[in-house]
Amino acid sequence: MAICMLTDIGLLLLSDKDWYQTSAGHIVSGLYWCLLIGISVLGIRIAAKRPNATGKTFIMGSIFMLLNEMYVLIYALIHKWPFPDTIVSIDLQRQLLWGGRIFELLWFSICLVFYQRYVAVTKAIEQTQLTEQLKQERLEAELSMRRLEQEKTDVQLRALQAQVNPHFLFNSLNSLSALIDDDQQQASQFVDQLSLVYRYLLKTTDQSLTTLASELDFIDSYYHLLKTRHGNGLTLTVHVDSAYQTRLIPPLTLQLLVENAVKHNIILASNPLCIDIFTDEVGYLVVRNNLQRKRTLVLSNGIGLSTILTQYHKLDQPAPDIIEGDGRFTVRLPLIQSQVELV
Repeated sequence: MAICMLTDIGLLLLSDKDWYQTSAGHIVSGLYWCLLIGISVLGIRIAAKRPNATGKTFIMGSIFMLLNEMYVLIYALIHKWPFPDTIVSIDLQRQLLWGGRIFELLWFSICLVFYQRYVAVTKAIEQTQLTEQLKQERLEAELSMRRLEQEKTDVQLRALQAQVNPHFLFNSLNSLSALIDDDQQQASQFVDQLSLVYRYLLKTTDQSLTTLASELDFIDSYYHLLKTRHGNGLTLTVHVDSAYQTRLIPPLTLQLLVENAVKHNIILASNPLCIDIFTDEVGYLVVRNNLQRKRTLVLSNGIGLSTILTQYHKLDQPAPDIIEGDGRFTVRLPLIQSQVELV
């Protein structure tokens, strides 16, 4: 468009030259003005398909160009052929012609500004969409990692349960075999407690949380079986505020901690292993035992405590506190509020 307007201005400046007075000059200028009129009409049709501000401005500029070129054509006819003196003077026509050129340049300049703004906004939108897409992909990757961690924890817990069940069952059957000959009534109680333990193990296989009351009932049965094996060498005291009975914890948490204490400490009637379970003043469940480490190295799979920590992390809960000192080993467990308490 700019080239066309510059060419048109050049032709106007040559309007008084001899070449412009020739037939060739008339033909060239006529064809050129017709071309500009065609370009203006085409520009209007193209811009009409763009309903934004750029398209509307381009339409206005094309209309001005169309009107101006039509006026140029009329001006040429007036200028080249004699007309009555009542016709507007040539100088006035030139002023109108140059005014039209100014309007053309103004509108197409505005159109250029709008187009540049449109391009800038489009690029900004594309950049924002790309940023959001990258952010979404990063979030999906993080979610995938969390799912993998959760699956890993579940696999570890299943492995731990699979390991506890046969090992614990073997020891329990040995204890039961000895009781059958010595005390059949105690043997009957032992079988009842053993069935409660395995019923709980089966029940919590697919659960991520259980109530503290259920876990304490389970640990009572579990302790009864351990007490049958270790006698006075093992004691367990439970002092839990009734207000916390409906709170939630990951299943088998207390069993893991009690088993950990039994596995790594000496158990003697003269020097018993004492395990205490209680709630503190801030509502944490505390599991504490006195330290009397075995001198021989005890093989450990390292799943117990790490599984508890990972389960709390998976549930977006504060991590349990593990404290060792002053001859005691202490684990403080956050209790999770149930949905009933939150309502």
